[in-house]
Amino acid sequence: MRFSPVRNRLKKSELGFFLLWLRRPTRVGALVPSGRALAAAMASRIDTNVPGAVVELGGGTGSITEAILAAGTTPKDLVVVEREAKLCAVLAQRFPDVRILHGDARNLDELLAAAGITQVKVVVSSLPLLSLDSGDCRRILTSAFAVLPKDGEFLQFTYGPASPISRETRQSLGIAGRRADWVLYNLPPAAVWRYRRDPAEQTVCAPDPAYDSSGSVAPLRARRATRPTVAPCTITENTTTT
Repeated sequence: MRFSPVRNRLKKSELGFFLLWLRRPTRVGALVPSGRALAAAMASRIDTNVPGAVVELGGGTGSITEAILAAGTTPKDLVVVEREAKLCAVLAQRFPDVRILHGDARNLDELLAAAGITQVKVVVSSLPLLSLDSGDCRRILTSAFAVLPKDGEFLQFTYGPASPISRETRQSLGIAGRRADWVLYNLPPAAVWRYRRDPAEQTVCAPDPAYDSSGSVAPLRARRATRPTVAPCTITENTTTT
C-alpha cells in the first residue's frame, strides 16, 4: 500500500463544482473536485498495457480524467460517464478527443452498448456510493460488473477508512475488495479501493425486482447483446437519464 501527498488550488471549475454541490448535494459527491494526488493514485491502478476501454463514472470537472490521460491511457480508450449536463459540457471542452456520455451510471451497460463500446478493462468511479441508498449502489455495481471481464477491476475512492461498498452488497454481488492506496494529505484524506469478482463472497440474497429478477449480472450481458448499437460521438445523450 502506498501513501501519496497532495496540493490543492481553487479554480473557477472548482468553484462551479462547489456551487453545483450546494444545489444538488445528493448527486455531486464532494465539495470540490478530487485533488491531484488522489487523481494520480486512482490513475496509477490502471494497467495501460491491457487492451480495452477505461470507463470513468462521475467525471465532474475532469481532475481524474486528466490524471488518467497523464498516466498513459489514450483519449480513444477513455470513456467518461457524467449525469450532470453542465459538467458534460465542461468535460467536452477540456477533453475534445475523449468520449463523454451523458447518462446515469445505473444504466452503464445500456450507455456503452449504445455507444458501440464492447470491451472494457476497468471502471474508475468517483460516485458518492456511501451517500446512495443500497438499491442504487447495487444497480451501479451490477451494471459495472456486467461490462467488465472476469478479471476486471472496479476502482473507487472514499473519504474514510472503511470500504465504501457494504459487506452485504459485496456478498450479494459476489465481489471482494481491498484498500489499494492511502492519500493522507488530500482534503479530506482519502483511500482508493479496488474490487473484483470473488465467488467465495457470494451469498444467497433476495433479488432486486426493480432491476434484475435473478440478482446476478449474467442476464444483463444477455440483454445487452440483443440491443442495437450506434456510432459513438463526443457527447451522447441518454433519454432515460434520471
